[in-house]
Amino acid sequence: MSNEAIFVTVIAALISGLVGVGVSTWYFYKLERHKLKLDLARRLLGNRFHITGDAFSCAMNEVIAVFADSDDVLANMARLYEALQVNGKPNADGALIDFLKAVCKASGLTQATLNDGYLIKTFNARN
Repeated sequence: MSNEAIFVTVIAALISGLVGVGVSTWYFYKLERHKLKLDLARRLLGNRFHITGDAFSCAMNEVIAVFADSDDVLANMARLYEALQVNGKPNADGALIDFLKAVCKASGLTQATLNDGYLIKTFNARN
């Protein structure tokens, strides 16, 4: 085997290794972002029964970081915040629905089979 063939083989192995690392790093980053979005969406939906509670407030404070790449989510969050400041919870249902729908869409969740009322209704067996 000539020196040129050995050199080409070594360079090809190095390049393929670097490409593999790059692709797997990119894929891992995308997967982690998706997991963060799903987890936050789950916590927002799970704590929507008490939007003035600590768990919902904590999740809302994370929206800015987790959904920084989604202008729709951030715009609906601002609208919800304004609605809660001005009107209080009973009059903020529309803003809450729009916000939760934007979060679900940005997280890759679909609520196509459920109407908007299910985003407001909460399950509580004690009632």
